[in-house]
Amino acid sequence: MSDYVGSLCRSVNFHLRNLRRIRRFIDQSTCAHAVRSLILSRLDYCNSLLAGISQSDVQRMQSLQNRAARLIYQVDRYTPASPLLRELHWLPVQQRIHFKVLLHVYNSFYHLSPVYLQELIAKYNPGRRNLGSSNDNTRLAIPSTRRSAGDRSFAVIGPRLWNALPSHIRAAPNVQCFKKLLKTHLFPIE
Repeated sequence: MSDYVGSLCRSVNFHLRNLRRIRRFIDQSTCAHAVRSLILSRLDYCNSLLAGISQSDVQRMQSLQNRAARLIYQVDRYTPASPLLRELHWLPVQQRIHFKVLLHVYNSFYHLSPVYLQELIAKYNPGRRNLGSSNDNTRLAIPSTRRSAGDRSFAVIGPRLWNALPSHIRAAPNVQCFKKLLKTHLFPIE
């Protein structure tokens, strides 16, 4: 995955440099649209496959997102990016990855996705134990794996993230409501 992240960083850096060259000729709204279409689309492309990557790779991608936010607001590189990201309503990279994985899990859980994704998740069966969580019918079973690479698979990371969500988010009545609740839940409060 580090090779993919390296390739992604080169591509995004290319577009950031080109946008920086024309930034003084465009207004903030136009720059924000250009950044969303050229930068964020690349950061979000297949990012659910990046679940479980190393923190150094996540940090490399986060620094690109921070640079994009600074470019929109035309501030220097020493300006903290967190307030800018918050004002733009952009989730940090790690949360963007979790958002995408959880959206796939929601769609699979409620049979809105292809069958091959639905087959990767299974509802939790508490067995004979009478636990308080056994009444929650939105929990998923987390398969055990023998290797760390298996822990990054959708079948493992999806249910793990899903079960960590509050039950009222997992039971959202539709996709739009789920997205809204999930983004509010994942948005960092500082």
